[in-house]
Amino acid sequence: MKGMTWQLLPIIGKRTFLGFGLVTFLVAALLSAVSITSRYALSLYVEDQLDRTPWDLVVYDQSGGSNPTLAARMSSLENMQQVEQLVFLRASFSSDVTAMVDGQPLGTPWLSVISASDPSLLPPELRSALTQGAMTPGSEPQATGAILALVGPERAMGDAFISLQGARDFELQANVDGTQTVLFSSALRGVIRLEADALNRWFMEQTGSITMTPAVAAILLMPFREDVLTAFDLAARGQLATEDRTLGNPEFLPGEYLPEIAYLAKLEREHLISSWDIGGSLRRFTEVRDQALDAVRGVDVAAVVDSTVLVLLERMDAVARLIGLLTLLIALPLLWMAWIFQSNLAGLLMLNERRKLGLLRLRGVPGRFLGRAFLFAIASGGFIGGILGLLVGSVVPLLIYGRGQLPPDVLTQRSQLYLSLLFLFVTLAMALLVGRRLVRYATTISPLEASTRIATSEVSRTEVRFGPLELLSVVLGAYTLGSWIFGLSLSSRSSGGFVWILDRALDFMGLPLFVYGIVCLLVSRKSLIQRLLEPLVILLGGRLGPLALTHIALRPHRTVLFLLTVALMVSVSLYPTVTAPSFEDKAVRGARVGTGADWQLTFNAPDLAPMQESSTELSTQLSALRTGIERVRTALESVPGVTSVTAMPEVVLQDFYLPGYGLRGVPLYLISEPDGYLDNVYSEPALGIGEPFREILTRLNAGDVVVSPPVSEFWELSRGSEVPLGVDSQFETIGASVSGTVAFLSGMPLRSVTDREGYVRARVDYLNSLFTENGYLVASAENPIFAEMQGLIPRVTVLVTASSRSSSFRDDMLRALPVTPLEVHNVDEEVQKVGGDMFVYLARANMNLYLLGGLLLALVSILTIALVNYSEDRRTLALLRIRGASPDHIRRFVIALILSPALLGVAVGGVVAVLAGYGLASYLWTLREIESVIQLLPTHLVASALTGGVSVLILVVLAGAAFSFGQWTFRRTARESLLEA
Repeated sequence: MKGMTWQLLPIIGKRTFLGFGLVTFLVAALLSAVSITSRYALSLYVEDQLDRTPWDLVVYDQSGGSNPTLAARMSSLENMQQVEQLVFLRASFSSDVTAMVDGQPLGTPWLSVISASDPSLLPPELRSALTQGAMTPGSEPQATGAILALVGPERAMGDAFISLQGARDFELQANVDGTQTVLFSSALRGVIRLEADALNRWFMEQTGSITMTPAVAAILLMPFREDVLTAFDLAARGQLATEDRTLGNPEFLPGEYLPEIAYLAKLEREHLISSWDIGGSLRRFTEVRDQALDAVRGVDVAAVVDSTVLVLLERMDAVARLIGLLTLLIALPLLWMAWIFQSNLAGLLMLNERRKLGLLRLRGVPGRFLGRAFLFAIASGGFIGGILGLLVGSVVPLLIYGRGQLPPDVLTQRSQLYLSLLFLFVTLAMALLVGRRLVRYATTISPLEASTRIATSEVSRTEVRFGPLELLSVVLGAYTLGSWIFGLSLSSRSSGGFVWILDRALDFMGLPLFVYGIVCLLVSRKSLIQRLLEPLVILLGGRLGPLALTHIALRPHRTVLFLLTVALMVSVSLYPTVTAPSFEDKAVRGARVGTGADWQLTFNAPDLAPMQESSTELSTQLSALRTGIERVRTALESVPGVTSVTAMPEVVLQDFYLPGYGLRGVPLYLISEPDGYLDNVYSEPALGIGEPFREILTRLNAGDVVVSPPVSEFWELSRGSEVPLGVDSQFETIGASVSGTVAFLSGMPLRSVTDREGYVRARVDYLNSLFTENGYLVASAENPIFAEMQGLIPRVTVLVTASSRSSSFRDDMLRALPVTPLEVHNVDEEVQKVGGDMFVYLARANMNLYLLGGLLLALVSILTIALVNYSEDRRTLALLRIRGASPDHIRRFVIALILSPALLGVAVGGVVAVLAGYGLASYLWTLREIESVIQLLPTHLVASALTGGVSVLILVVLAGAAFSFGQWTFRRTARESLLEA
């Protein structure tokens, strides 16, 4: 019996072995390539996040005072590259301690010191001030000078911000036994105003965690001075800085003290972290973290160890463990395409092997032996093809991503080996499940049925119906596309776990389900499909067009296979070419709205115009600033490539109440000539709430003001409402009419933080609160109501539009400026930030694979189906030739049979591709954890040149296949073709 099976293999198993081997090779290669691509996306994402995370470990010491022992123990750890100290000492001193500026007392509830062992760690305000000091002749005596930063609204600080401009000396004095003793002193380089949120964002950039910043405080930002830090630490405890620093009884009344010294450690990452091996990296990094914990425990301090990098690796390791499931989910449309390909291959083999099967059955070969031969051929071909596909699908992408070199140990990792076994099982299972049809056909077909031209069993199996399953496919697919496009889903309204899982599953399966259901709906309606195909068939078929139309109607199973295959291939191949440019377009637009122009520069207002007068009238401050702003504008316009410069002073409204802003003031952005702002600054209509953005801001010319959503909600404002802005020098209330509400003001100072996956949930919530609870107002700088209103202008934002994309443009612009800006942002950097999300990386990396894999499967499957259909039509074509049909008529008949349903499939698939591409581009942005202005913008449908190229390629393949089979009909005589059929 076994011998008979082996004897049958050369007769009926060759084509089966090669065919199923080819299919499993493609499927295994695609699965493996998707897996490697997903791992590559995670690798890129991890590397990107590591580049944005400057420090690997942070040890927080809250005991106060620098601890050389702890720093030394940290430096001695294995693979330690650098250890720096970031000091933030906060004290609310008793009445015995007084802060003096130029001999005058400075009243502040909190006095703090921020210093760092590496000056590059300090906030940009200090770094820019140091740069300016270095550029100022005769600044050598101030080499150790500090910047005095005032935190809190002007009302809380009195007239300090303006009156302290030009201050030169700072002293901290204590009353010791009736004598004023200087605890420490420092030269001052300038006085600036800081926001507590801005300081927290800076701390989060450096350490990955926010800190407690007093709402009203004076902060000394200074280079690292051990004597000052020691003196401040002791002063907060009521002690003097003496040689014997053992704390005894306080020499004066201590204050409330909150010290925090962060020891920032940078490791040799190349020895510890491999972005291709997240699990191994996590183990190695955890060992170093544990060593740091031991070092901390060995020093008697109240310290904790934190690591954003460790949080990042833990989260990425959890994702890496699910990479197999993600691969199967991501590849579902491709697997569906492969399933259809295999089904058509099985049909082709049934047609080609029917005559042999009939002869073998007539000679007495039992059907079970025929089935065993086919089963062995399918299993062996699938196994060998799967193994080869896994190798090719792994090695080729790795060589591409590694630029010709294989990353070490990637293929031999245990997780990758398990994935390879899983993918081999999936490919074999698909081959065997599809092959059951061929095996069952071989074991049950009778000699009589095998000799007929059309097998009735095949027709009954392929009859097209639109039943409950197909209806469910349409409903689920339409729901998925609708949730992508309109952002409405069940999981957004329900916290249930099942609903969330269902929505995520439909994210992967919705597209193929929709295509399948729609095509079945079309083909199951014979009259509908005839009406849709009739114009194409008549046009392409010529005189034989009506016959071709009847021929198609008699074989709906062939139509649905071709329609379904082509539609699914086109949709899967095309929608990545729509999603990618639409996604990129939204990222660029979001970055441009955020920066307002190509470059956004933020200046300290006193640097532009020294304010010596103790005046808080806005008219006086604006008058003083005009000269400085004009100097900046002139300098920037002299830089080659600059096309426009727009200045936007920021006013702190000291008498405008908003919850959460009581101790820092609500900002009011003044726009000079709103029409010029709208012409030069990039904005979009969607930024306006209820009305287009431009219409709302145009009314600023009439003296109205614009408000943000938090302001509008708290004060219950609408267009035309009156809102009190502040008071004049006589404490008379000054108000203005509301023009409208804007969700975001283009070009206002950025309040975002570099996106890092290492943030824990609480940190993400804090960042999102900065965006969603951002209260501000907007008005015209020429508005006469501000002539006598009280306020403070701490900084000025300048928006620069430039045509130059030169790498030296930043340096040219900074060299031309008369003062150094506090911050500099540009569109290109912001685009990189807004697109840095794990799911975005995964989706974008796999889209290229979707395009290539889908296109490959599309071309092979289309040709296979065309070959199946042609094989069934050989007898019809031969009879037409015998009856005198001309070669041109035959060619047009074949072209109509192949091309008309294919073009309808292209139309269906193209529409689905546009919907899916547009919807997915919108949906990807909802996956970002950290909110930004991009979520406010609509998605624009953008089709790239690649979309047209892929469409043309598919049409050329279809047309080429139709024409080739039309020509192939005449390779033999009509009699030979009839006998062969």
